[in-house]
Parts: sequence; C-alpha cells; structure tokens
Amino acid sequence: GFNNASLISSGPPFNAGIFVSGRQQILVCYGSTPEAGAQIGTQQDPMVVRWSDVGDYTQFTPATGNQAREFRIPIGSMVMGGLAVSNQNLIWTDLDCWAMSYQNVPFIYGFNKIGDGAGLISKHALQALRGSVFWMGPTNFYSYTQRGVVVLPCSVWDVVFQNLKTGSDGNGRPYVRNVRAMPNTPFNEVGWLFPSSASSNGENDSYVKFNITEPGAP
Repeated sequence: GFNNASLISSGPPFNAGIFVSGRQQILVCYGSTPEAGAQIGTQQDPMVVRWSDVGDYTQFTPATGNQAREFRIPIGSMVMGGLAVSNQNLIWTDLDCWAMSYQNVPFIYGFNKIGDGAGLISKHALQALRGSVFWMGPTNFYSYTQRGVVVLPCSVWDVVFQNLKTGSDGNGRPYVRNVRAMPNTPFNEVGWLFPSSASSNGENDSYVKFNITEPGAP
C-alpha cells in the first residue's frame, strides 16, 4: 500500500546524511549542497547543515513564511554524523560535538559546541541507549548524559586506539570509517566494531563493549 521511494527533487541534491528532528518533524541534512553562494546546486559543503520546513520534507528553500534554513558549522573539516535525541539534536564533526537546539523563527535552530575535541570517528559510530548517547571518537569514547559530554574511562584504551588500522583503502577512504556501533539493548550494553591493525583489508575484525548499568569501563 506504500508508494515506491522517489527522489525529492526540491531537496539538496548531495548530502552526507540525514535524520528527522522528531519533535518539530523537520528533515535535517548535513554535508549538504548550500542554498546560497558559489557552490549552490553544484557541490557539497562538508560543513553545511540544511533542514526542511516543519512537516514538509519537500520544502528546503528559506522564506519568511517557512522554517527551512541552513547553517555552516565554522570549526572542523566535515560533519561526521547527526542524531535526534529527546529535547534537541546532536551534530558531530571530525573535531567536536554540537547541540542543535530549536529556537523557532527567525533562526529556527541555534548551534552550540558542547563537546570540545569530542568528534566522531565514523558516521555509524554513535548510539543511543537508556536516555544517553555514546560514541567513539578518534582518540576516546564519549557519552552525553545529564552531566553533558564526558570522556568514558576505558581500561582497554591501548588495545583499541593503539591497535586501530590506520591509513586508507585504494579509494582514499580511511579504514576507521568502518567503525560501527553495536548497541545490545536487552543487556544494557554499548559497543563498537572496529578494524584492528591485523585486518588485511580494513574490515572490522575486533570489538569493544561495556555494560552501562554496571561499574567499570569498556
């Protein structure tokens, strides 16, 4: 009974990723084609975040009568990921974590850096569990709770971060982009699959996990 997937021709043509801001029913795109400037309609800007009008994922052109807008995060090289949480959205660059908070017109969303140096190692290295958010950065594990962004102590830090496979594949894609989060909700566990230095092709061959309800660290 559903229609087949089809192109939203009025949306930004190139994007690194999307998610839905649930409370406002707004489609948020990142690493997008800018609406204005020299790159309009032709290239991606890895730091641009664009979003649609409220309840209308086809309307991305900013106007006085709608809430479609865009914002370019000023620090970092690229937006790595985004996620809607209970009361705001989170945006990760390769360097930092940003809060994207709804403010209504005229700016719609405000952007504030809440995790200095707490960037995301790969697009799929974040997960939400039991009201908190957990992710793997280039050099540490992090969580976002009522206390804000904090580094997770890790008793096996050297086994993970000093054993990551560095470098890139034949297409110039860093091997660490293969890192994947693996939440295990029934057992209150968060974890990550990652490529170790022993991986011949850069595919994930190792994992690290911990239980968020028990004392201790990953």
